[in-house]
Amino acid sequence: MDITAMHWLPADPALRLAAQSALALAAVTLAVLVQVLVLSAVAARQRRHRDAFNAAWRPALAVAGLDDDALDAAALAALPPPVRGRRTWWLMQWNRMQRQVRGASSQRLNRVLHRLDLEPQVRRLLRARSVRARLVALEAARHLSDPGHWHAIEPQLQARNPFVALAAAHALVAIDPTRAMQLVMPLAVSRVDWGVPRIAALCQQAGREAVTPPLLDALEAADAAGLDRLVPLLRHADPRRAAPWARDCLARDPEPRHRAGAVQTLGQLHDPRDRDALVQALDDEDAAVRLVAVESLRARLGPDDAALLVPRLSDRSWWVRRAAADTLVELPRIDDATLETWANQVEDRYGREALQRALDERRGRNAATATEGPTS
Repeated sequence: MDITAMHWLPADPALRLAAQSALALAAVTLAVLVQVLVLSAVAARQRRHRDAFNAAWRPALAVAGLDDDALDAAALAALPPPVRGRRTWWLMQWNRMQRQVRGASSQRLNRVLHRLDLEPQVRRLLRARSVRARLVALEAARHLSDPGHWHAIEPQLQARNPFVALAAAHALVAIDPTRAMQLVMPLAVSRVDWGVPRIAALCQQAGREAVTPPLLDALEAADAAGLDRLVPLLRHADPRRAAPWARDCLARDPEPRHRAGAVQTLGQLHDPRDRDALVQALDDEDAAVRLVAVESLRARLGPDDAALLVPRLSDRSWWVRRAAADTLVELPRIDDATLETWANQVEDRYGREALQRALDERRGRNAATATEGPTS
């Protein structure tokens, strides 16, 4: 029926148009409502199917991580098969299980994936346009650590999405740490959407041997902004090989954050030649450098070195005062009476409180040890 011929509509053209618009809007609203209801029902149905699928596979994968023979042909036949859309569900469940295991258990789970012939699904998802699909595939590739996936993963380092790029970096590091860090370290400078803590996690995963050469190369080529991102990574490098850069940095770099990283590197090395530089850093104008200097000297100071630390009890920084107090009470062959004397000599109230707090904690530890001794 032609809506314009309906006799109950207003005769006035303007009112008729308004009524027709209202009817059209009501029809569209009803259609949207029906669509929402249908989509909600479909989503709820899919959620139920996925929950049932995961409930069946979760214990099976847990057992498979403990025993290669747990999932025999009969056991697999009793489980819902990972077909079509369920393959991604299965990979997500498998990834969650892999995060909880290490070593031989991880290898057993890898063999389950190969038995189900799901590695081609990983390769397909690596080429998908969906960010979610690629993240699932990259995590799976990380657990598999198969060199055959390298060429499919490497282009993902240039992905616009930072999470995809970082997941690709983790997967490459799992496959070949040395080769991967040669690619990742330049990106640590250029990709400002990668947080420094996330890059540090990559370095920790790769290990010192893989991190040190590309990090030193990047430090030599970096500008000031690049150094801000690279210097915090020095803690994951070999201090023996990073020491020349650290010594040069202390001699010429005015940036406090860079000097703090250099002091920390030399502190890890425990080279007697660097003692004077670390002692000099105790008087640095920046509190962060002074704090790192105190922490770096902690393991190498003796009872005759207390004079280096007592002045730091009057430091402007609470953190430096605390670190100095903790270091003083850890000096060998220093008794409580000596510490009490030092505390009374400190003119700064907060410094006295810091040393007294550290002394009380030491007494508490000693008392607890004395109590446990006879009991054991």
